[in-house]
Amino acid sequence: MKSGIHSVYDLLVDISFLDWVKSPTKETNRFWEEWQGDSPERKLMLLEAKAIANGIDFKKTSPENIRKELIFKRIQDSIHEDKEEPAQENIKIKSKLEKGVAKNSWLKWAAVFIGILVMSGIYFFVLNESMITHRTAYGETKSILLPDGSEVKLNGNSSLSYSNSWEIGEERDVWLEGEAYFTVKHLRGHEKFIVHATTDFNVEVLGTEFNVLNRKGKTKVVLSSGKVMLNLQKESSEERLQMAPGEMAEYLHHEKIITKKEVDPQVYTSWRNNRLLFEDTSLREIKTILESTYGLKVLVADSKLLEKRVYGSAPSNDVTLLLEGLERSLGNEISIEGKLVTIK
Repeated sequence: MKSGIHSVYDLLVDISFLDWVKSPTKETNRFWEEWQGDSPERKLMLLEAKAIANGIDFKKTSPENIRKELIFKRIQDSIHEDKEEPAQENIKIKSKLEKGVAKNSWLKWAAVFIGILVMSGIYFFVLNESMITHRTAYGETKSILLPDGSEVKLNGNSSLSYSNSWEIGEERDVWLEGEAYFTVKHLRGHEKFIVHATTDFNVEVLGTEFNVLNRKGKTKVVLSSGKVMLNLQKESSEERLQMAPGEMAEYLHHEKIITKKEVDPQVYTSWRNNRLLFEDTSLREIKTILESTYGLKVLVADSKLLEKRVYGSAPSNDVTLLLEGLERSLGNEISIEGKLVTIK
């Protein structure tokens, strides 16, 4: 297991990481899944580094040259877009470079500038600044407007990462850890919108509304309207599964298995309207929600209670009212002390 990786920069200078992004295999997928484990920091680090590396055309650029390509593209874009007068220090650097580099020799100029960036500590900043990440605390929800006009409602204890600009004709990629409800805008160019849940599993759409829950080795996709395509990258092939409205697909990360069934989408998406609906919901499922979304520790006096089914609803934006509603629906006494919840 790698021990010298502490930042996105460390990942981007790791050839084995770049090789994995270029040509993932069952073995390397398993390695990086195990490397990130249950660490939120490592998961976010991996998502951001993979997002940056995915912007490189590996057909034209080898993993060994990917870092030069990233800086080269960033510098070239900055020069074309920058309309302000350059700082005096930059003018001096530019004049020195121009003496030995032809005006149309962009790659040589970029290679020289890489050294300046690395020495000045700007390298990591240049690579990382292109990503935007939204995070929510336990019990918090957040509404996000994406660059294309699509809307996302992020549930508690979740994070969403994406590029700060999407070019016309390019796929719209986002990376999710936790839970979110997506309302995707259909563009005239039919650009795909892709939600990356794991290194080998994603949700592909054009324009639709759906919910994705990605936690603890399991991803659930519930489709409210439109169509989505689930893509599972296997060792030597790709499995594609289309969903219709009113269906829920569940992907088990380690087993590499996808199952699908019909459900009532409202039960799984009501949280975005500050309500939780329970319709033949097991206490085991509710316990997971309370722990993962709200950061509570739930103790159940009798393990047999975990299979008890619950019906009803409760507000999701107030933990105290939520537990009171659950107590009425469940019919069992519930006590709370700090973050510890006991179901008697």
